[in-house]
Amino acid sequence: MKKLLIFGESPSLARLVHEIKHAALYDIVGIVVENATTATRHGIPLYTLATLPAFDKQDVSAFIAGDEQHLNQQRLAAYMDVKRMGYAIAAICSSTASISDGVKLRENVFIDHGARVLAPANIGANTWIMQGAQIDAEAKIGSSCWIGAQSVISEGASIGKNCTLAQGVVIGPGVVLPTWSTIHYPTTLTASPPNAVFLDARFRAPVYFFQK
Repeated sequence: MKKLLIFGESPSLARLVHEIKHAALYDIVGIVVENATTATRHGIPLYTLATLPAFDKQDVSAFIAGDEQHLNQQRLAAYMDVKRMGYAIAAICSSTASISDGVKLRENVFIDHGARVLAPANIGANTWIMQGAQIDAEAKIGSSCWIGAQSVISEGASIGKNCTLAQGVVIGPGVVLPTWSTIHYPTTLTASPPNAVFLDARFRAPVYFFQK
């Protein structure tokens, strides 16, 4: 069985560990955190970067959990750090998810329990699709996105990179959601949002916020 290191902590860590073990694709050999106050978590050895053994990178892949902070920035930063360390980065798909043939899962993609992805949907690296979400045919999702539970990305819709969608968001057919969009509440978009909003100095890119 392939070996896997998980980097970072997340409210979804227990679910992630469960799905990896249930799919029986990887033997989790460690979880790497900033401060290891116990020897194990979920029955798995706990390490810091300082105590991490010299695993053979040909034998051990990595997956980055990060946390679930706004705009996924912590997970993205950790993902880039681990890439620089030289580990191959895995994609994780729940054994109960339905993924059509021909859908390519890129690095650090997580497809959660009961999600459905139809071909030829395109999913960017470091994107998490949570439980029960549906990604329809011809949909495109950029890198480092968070697609909340029970969300629907309809046929031909396009989601820019670094987008965060709350639980139950529906993006209608052909809708284009700009990069850095954040939707906080269950919302249905049937038309592409306007281009003009405000510039967030933290990211030097447009950030779109939608309320009820």
